[in-house]
Amino acid sequence: MTKQETHQGPGVYGGLETHRGARHTCPAPDCGPQGVRISPNPDDEDSVLIHFPDVGYADTQAWSADIGISTEALRELRDAIDRHLATKENAA
Repeated sequence: MTKQETHQGPGVYGGLETHRGARHTCPAPDCGPQGVRISPNPDDEDSVLIHFPDVGYADTQAWSADIGISTEALRELRDAIDRHLATKENAA
């Protein structure tokens, strides 16, 4: 019998539960790809939100935010920006 791949992800009622399949393809909310992600800002259609899964430093002010991320996260950010811009250009 072939063993099915599983991973731990957020549960419906909090905590963790076992999800089937690979984490990076999981459709469950707050699961799926865990790298840098760009998503629409629900409060401003002309801006986006950037999710960093691992922040080494954060300093926020009303006028700016300084975020410390790894070189790998920086590469992921570059790729996420490229994908986001390509999607916006194809939609236009």
